[in-house]
Amino acid sequence: MARPIALRAVFTALIVALALPGATLAARPIAAFHDHFTDSFPSDICGIPVQVDLVVSDNFFEYADGSFKDAASNMSTFTNLDNGKSVVVSSAGTVTGSAIIDEQANTITFVTTYKGLPEKIQTRHGRVLTRDAGIISFRDTFDLTTGDFLGTEVTIRGPHPEADADFALFCDVVTGALT
Repeated sequence: MARPIALRAVFTALIVALALPGATLAARPIAAFHDHFTDSFPSDICGIPVQVDLVVSDNFFEYADGSFKDAASNMSTFTNLDNGKSVVVSSAGTVTGSAIIDEQANTITFVTTYKGLPEKIQTRHGRVLTRDAGIISFRDTFDLTTGDFLGTEVTIRGPHPEADADFALFCDVVTGALT
């Protein structure tokens, strides 16, 4: 009995060893982009004139099948130009995406998944006002011929108060903190 199990294990290891280089090669990106930058500029956020101080690090990969992976972090400090109050909006994690064409249904579905910390809003001195974390995935489907939007499916794991508020929470929280 021990011999067939050992033989099966060797055979399985051989198949994995032969398949692995092809799988690894197929997973290599066809394009890669890295950037790190800081910027500062006046702007308007939720109707409030602010100074924006921005720090971004980004690693973007595109694959032969049209999918992508973006590992990024950013921190934006918004300072009210009238009263000096500030909020910090940050995010960190990965975003992956792909497109699925269903020729029978004549649709294209874009799947975008955020993992990590899509959004955290806090006061300049650290009090967290709202935080989305975990995984959130969007499946946006369009008619392949007309381009008409057909609908969205959202999958959520973790606290996502911004998504729960239909993405209306941002201005409520930021406006309250800056005024």
